[in-house]
Amino acid sequence: MNPLHIVCLGSSAGGLEALIVFFKRMAPTSGKAFVVIQHLRADHPTLTPEILSRITAMPVTEAKEGETVVANHVYTIPPNTRMTIARDRLHLAPRTETPGIHKPFDRFLESLAINSHANATAVVLSGYDGDGSIGFIAIKANGGITYAQDWTALVDEMPKHALATGCVDHVLDPGKIAERIALAA
Repeated sequence: MNPLHIVCLGSSAGGLEALIVFFKRMAPTSGKAFVVIQHLRADHPTLTPEILSRITAMPVTEAKEGETVVANHVYTIPPNTRMTIARDRLHLAPRTETPGIHKPFDRFLESLAINSHANATAVVLSGYDGDGSIGFIAIKANGGITYAQDWTALVDEMPKHALATGCVDHVLDPGKIAERIALAA
C-alpha cells in the first residue's frame, strides 16, 4: 500500500476566499488528504467546514482527537486548538500560547514533515504574520513540496515570509496550485 499523501493549507486574513478557489478546482478523487489550518479566534466557532462542504464533493469535517486521516477527505482545525499529526492520526490539544505568538500552521507542518516526509505538501495562502515559514523549512528538509499563493493573496505577509525562507517550490494562484497538486503522483 502506498503511503498517504497529505496536503496542508494554511491561511488567515483573506484565506477563506483562496480556500474556496482551491477546493473548487481540486479533484475530489485525487487520492490525497487535506488539512486546513486557519488562524481562528479562540472564542468563536468557525463556519469553514460548512462553507467548504458546499464547494467540494469531499467530506469536510472539523478534526477530532485521534482521528485517522484518510484520502479524499478535508479536515479543519477547531478553534482554540493546537493540532499535530503522528502516524496519520490527528492530535488536538488546548491552545496554550498567548494570542500574539500562536503559530498553528508552523506547529502542524513540523509534525507533518516527520509524519509524511516526501508525501507532505504545504500550501501557504493569504494571511498576516509569518506563520508557516518554520514549517516550510521542515517540509523541505524532509523531502516534501511547498506552494505559496502569488500576487492574488489579499494579504501577502504569510506567502512573503514563506518565500523569504528559500523553501518555496512553486508560486501560483490557488486554482493553479490545486490543479498541480491533483496531477502530482
